[in-house]
Amino acid sequence: VQTPELVLHVLRWVQSDELDELCGQCRQKTKVRERFDELKQEVWQLKQEVQQQKRQSADKDRRMEEIESRYEQEVQALQQRLVAVEKAKKQSEAALEEKLKEKDRMIAIIEQVAAGGKVQAHAGGLPMGTRSVGIDIPSFVFDVRSLTKISSCVGVQWRAFGRLLGYTNSELEDYNRLEANSEKTYQLISAWRDKLGRRATAQLLLQACDDIGVKGAVEDKLGLQ
Repeated sequence: VQTPELVLHVLRWVQSDELDELCGQCRQKTKVRERFDELKQEVWQLKQEVQQQKRQSADKDRRMEEIESRYEQEVQALQQRLVAVEKAKKQSEAALEEKLKEKDRMIAIIEQVAAGGKVQAHAGGLPMGTRSVGIDIPSFVFDVRSLTKISSCVGVQWRAFGRLLGYTNSELEDYNRLEANSEKTYQLISAWRDKLGRRATAQLLLQACDDIGVKGAVEDKLGLQ
């Protein structure tokens, strides 16, 4: 008799709300575990992404260092090339200047011989006696030494001197970047002579010196008086 009553009691308990609640709790626990597993997976994926980004960042830094290193090497190489080019330029200018001086010497000698004068030489290697054979002004006015002396006489009047040689104000500004006034004048005369060629005579040059009041000083330094 007790056994059937116990079975009935168990059946009533199984069908009770307590069983439903217990089943619900089990289901919630299962869902919680599933969500926990999902979160673990998401965290793992995030860690993988972070590591990947770190590797990519390290690669970028390494590439940037390589680029900067190549840039510095190229800059150094360009600077060395620039120094070499500048040195070669100075050597070429010196050689050209020497050729121009030699040309001036030859022209002076030819003009002196054509005028019937006797060719003499002085310590500087330039023909002497040019004035004595009827040439108005000696050709050595255009050599480096003479141009340097003329430039030193012109001094701060280099702008007025340049205008007399035909330079515009804008062209004179290009020479203003040079520091020494004598260097400005020297470059003005050199460019003027290159531009006019044979028309750039010593007479015109000394006339410009006369116009700014330094002809006496120039002739004194050149020994033309």
